[in-house]
Amino acid sequence: MKLCYSALSPFVRRVRITAIEHNLLDKIEIVDSDHSDMFKGINPATPLGKVPSLTLENGEVLFDSLVICEYLNSIGSGPSLFPASGPERWRVLTLHAMADGMTDAAYQRRVDSILPEGEGSPSWSARLKLSMESCLDVMEQQVESYADDLNIGTIAVSCALGYHDFRFGPEQWRNGRPKLAAWYERFAARPSIAQTAPA
Repeated sequence: MKLCYSALSPFVRRVRITAIEHNLLDKIEIVDSDHSDMFKGINPATPLGKVPSLTLENGEVLFDSLVICEYLNSIGSGPSLFPASGPERWRVLTLHAMADGMTDAAYQRRVDSILPEGEGSPSWSARLKLSMESCLDVMEQQVESYADDLNIGTIAVSCALGYHDFRFGPEQWRNGRPKLAAWYERFAARPSIAQTAPA
């Protein structure tokens, strides 16, 4: 299998965490994405031009981190990260959706900040920041329900918080969110999370 990869992508990070937890990392070849022209896309293997994508042995290409993670979850040997059915599945997938949306908002803010002068949108960036803060506030309210569970939802939350630290550290998301901060400190110590943290 070949994983098209960008070292700092929080979306790729979820895949790497899943691969580690399912003892599949040594079966995956890492292929660097092409950052020579971000407006053309960095990954020609998918119509979206984004990472990650996973090329299987038969040549089929899977893309979107959620799809790849569920595929790895289905073939690896490790804890199931996707509840099979019922209310717990929908709770975990909804948590993933919130963390994914927060991460996407953070990524868009980052891109907006590096656009050529006059091409960015301060009002849109402010709207994206509001989305991120709303997600953080909901996470603070519900974090006790996360416990120490390892699933695709909690993995996505940890990647979202790590990316926030990496790109927007001065905003100090921990202020006023002590329960989320304490949970993240514990969860981030897990070897698969620590090993994949952005440098």
